[in-house]
Amino acid sequence: MLLEFIAVIALGGGTAGIVMLLQKLTRNALPRWATPTAAGLAMLGFAIWSEYSWFDRTSVALGPDKVAAATIERKQIWRPWTFFAPVTTRFIAVDMGKTQIKDSIVATDLYLMSRWQEGAIVPVAFDCKQGRRADVFKGFTDDLDADLAGASWITLEEGDTILAQACTALD
Repeated sequence: MLLEFIAVIALGGGTAGIVMLLQKLTRNALPRWATPTAAGLAMLGFAIWSEYSWFDRTSVALGPDKVAAATIERKQIWRPWTFFAPVTTRFIAVDMGKTQIKDSIVATDLYLMSRWQEGAIVPVAFDCKQGRRADVFKGFTDDLDADLAGASWITLEEGDTILAQACTALD
């Protein structure tokens, strides 16, 4: 967040400097309001680009084994452009490179990513036959049966995209 703030300020200052140089070269042919307007539009444009590109940049940074299975898009009153195209503010990625499989059970990590917040990694197990999930907060060992002993299973809705993505490991 701090780096984006610094980038916005630097972009605004750089744009203002370019417009001031253009004014000097054109002998003040541009109106006086051109400098702050150009700086403001550049900063706003960068902020909008940063919001809409966050999901792509973050999911690529996670690596090819982490597959986004669910996204949460928002329309927010303080960002009026989101009413035309909602912005992705959170997503859940399944670590397909770190799966343990036993019968119809797939154990892996979920990456819970949110804009402006630190991400979280949650070890989970999916029962692909019964359509349910168990959070395994202590993590996984080599003995999946022991890890899941006494686990609290949560029945998921039919068509759950995270379950569907995790269960592709069985194919």
